[in-house]
Amino acid sequence: MGLHEFYQQLSDEDTGIYSEIADYAAQLGYKPKKAKTQALNFVFNNSKTKKHIMKFSIEKGKPVLKMKFYASASYSHIFLESLRAVVEEFNYKYTGCYNCGKCKDKLEGYVYTYADGRSYFRCGGELISILPITDKDMPEIKKLLITQHQHYLKDIEPHPRET
Repeated sequence: MGLHEFYQQLSDEDTGIYSEIADYAAQLGYKPKKAKTQALNFVFNNSKTKKHIMKFSIEKGKPVLKMKFYASASYSHIFLESLRAVVEEFNYKYTGCYNCGKCKDKLEGYVYTYADGRSYFRCGGELISILPITDKDMPEIKKLLITQHQHYLKDIEPHPRET
């Protein structure tokens, strides 16, 4: 699958976690491709949907899972906190719609709302870095991946002709 170089950087436990995620993504039709960057990055693309759904990378010597999961209506604390961290990472600079034209009928992305009512939108075209993951996060990761994949499939299914 081409991920050997990535797995060499991981502990046995992390290798198990990341290989399970990669295997699940492969079942959905996503294949890893090493990004042409200095950093070790593998982006998972699907030839049918022409979309990428996640990325594995090594940052500061640690494995990082970056995902798209905006198609899911709800998710647990780890994903909500990951979204908050991304929104705050650049001091709220990369929030709001970029007007890239990818959204059709409605904005597709993430919304993080603080307890004081402030709300920030993050474009769905962006991957979200997930906080450190464990085995217990696996069922939800798979659920989010399948939901996002099914959302992508809706974009490519043939639409009935209008008569």
